[in-house]
Amino acid sequence: MKKLVNKLNMIKKFVFLVAIVLGFVSLSFSQNDSLIYFLEEAQKHYENEKFVSAMKGYKSALNYDENSFEALMGLADSQHKLELFAQAIETYDQAEKIKENDAELYFNRGAAKVFVEDYRKAIKDFDQSIELNPDFPDVYYYRAYCYGALERYRNAIDDYNKAIELKPNYAAAIYNRGAAKAELGNFEEGMEDFETALNKDPELQNGKINIALSKLGMKQYEEAIAGLTEVISKRDDNLARAYFYRGEAHYEVDKKDEACEDWRKAANLGHEQAIKNANSFCEKDKTKKKSEIDIVF
Repeated sequence: MKKLVNKLNMIKKFVFLVAIVLGFVSLSFSQNDSLIYFLEEAQKHYENEKFVSAMKGYKSALNYDENSFEALMGLADSQHKLELFAQAIETYDQAEKIKENDAELYFNRGAAKVFVEDYRKAIKDFDQSIELNPDFPDVYYYRAYCYGALERYRNAIDDYNKAIELKPNYAAAIYNRGAAKAELGNFEEGMEDFETALNKDPELQNGKINIALSKLGMKQYEEAIAGLTEVISKRDDNLARAYFYRGEAHYEVDKKDEACEDWRKAANLGHEQAIKNANSFCEKDKTKKKSEIDIVF
């Protein structure tokens, strides 16, 4: 009888242990299924540009696995899309602790740093991304943009060249390369890039005004005036700049009245240098000599 009781107790213990093991296995599968579910749902929201919902989904996924690289990247990308750049950078930092050799992570974090104007740190991220994946044109484009913002125009041109080599129809890179060339005083080459970029993408922002500004830099004043007049007719975000620079061109061809009229219009739109020019050169009793044109592309 005693042997039978001992045998029954052993069976009960075995059944209990099996139940515990199966319970852990079941819980593990349940957690994994939940993680996958929230990741998939969050990805659907992200693809449909519902970034707030995507962010919530990725946070739910992280409740099941706080070290999920996919969830952290998805959360950071969602924050990025919502222009929560500081938060996105912090989340990318967390993802980096889990996986240090991901080119996309460094590119995306670098792009977020561009938006907060932390150009030097952005360049470091882009360097890392290029080391891991040297054939991605966008990373050269963004690093070039950073170099341009830091007035390192030759470095910018080198990177735009690489981006264009990898993606020959990269209109934005061709356009920005033109701006970098123009900033170095190579107005003719810059204008060629602007024209090429506009042929590839006629809707490219600032294309028309920068062609006109290149002509202004080359002292082709009448052509610059014609180009700026076309920009003014569109009444877009470049209106104040177009009035100001047309005033500069008018002044260079001794049309002071037209220059002052343009500067005043630009001043009324809040253009700071136009306000200074109108005050300095547009009163009859003032004969102050104007300095050279400072063109900003």
